[in-house]
Amino acid sequence: MKEVFPLNKEITINSLSYMDEFASKIANILVQHKGVVFLDGDLGAGKTTFTQLLGKHLGIKQLITSPTFNIFKRYEFDKCALNHFDLYRIKDNVYDQGFEDYWDDPNEITIIEWSEYLPEEFQEMAIIKLYIKIIDENKRLINIEANESILKELE
Repeated sequence: MKEVFPLNKEITINSLSYMDEFASKIANILVQHKGVVFLDGDLGAGKTTFTQLLGKHLGIKQLITSPTFNIFKRYEFDKCALNHFDLYRIKDNVYDQGFEDYWDDPNEITIIEWSEYLPEEFQEMAIIKLYIKIIDENKRLINIEANESILKELE
């Protein structure tokens, strides 16, 4: 049975190098736990940049680009696969896409940007929820929601 998110934590990211370090920690967690990550935040906050850094730490050699126009991109690597979704353009038409097959695979990692557009019944499938807020040009505030064991791994 999946744990709910009783806990959240906020961290401040002051530079791209700190974002890289944070992505490395999340990558280590995802290699062990696999599953779905919700990645939300301000437009231009760095959601795709975070995913690029995460991919680098997962060992993905391909260039990760924004799936805004493609909606979905898949990157295979030695440990499993990274599925990268951007729901911004399809908003309420998620059911028409057939993405649930990817989200249900417990052996893969899935990043869903703009998860707020998911129907309510999908809202509980994430193992980690990240919300990135722009503070200034280089500074971001990240709210992390996860179960207690994952938050402990991040410390």
